[in-house]
Amino acid sequence: MCDSTLGEVLIVNGKTIVQISQTKLDQPEIISETNTQVLTQQLLEELHKASNWQKQTLAEAAVVLQGLLKQLEETNPAATAAQQRAFITECIASTHREQFLSALQAGWKELIKEFLDNPYLNIGIETLEGWKNAD
Repeated sequence: MCDSTLGEVLIVNGKTIVQISQTKLDQPEIISETNTQVLTQQLLEELHKASNWQKQTLAEAAVVLQGLLKQLEETNPAATAAQQRAFITECIASTHREQFLSALQAGWKELIKEFLDNPYLNIGIETLEGWKNAD
């Protein structure tokens, strides 16, 4: 397309190129972002949203796991690790387990450590790994 005030606008390999007419060379021209830059920005925004969702979901999982383990500790302080995992699995609905599992991606162990108190860390991780391996 051609604009007599600016010059010719071309799209080459996904990039917007503006060929400025000789009369516009003395005036600065701002060229809009390329398609690649726009897509990169959109991708970064989506990754940020996904990261926030992952952290929020893992934080929720940690709160639920920790609460259940504290409850079990009060009623059965001598519960074995297997009993603790079975109790947690029984108490958490499968839809929540699926949601928690979908948040488990690369580096999830490090993220979950931010949310679980130390005494519950190992059993929480073992339970989540058990659910992951069961699928």
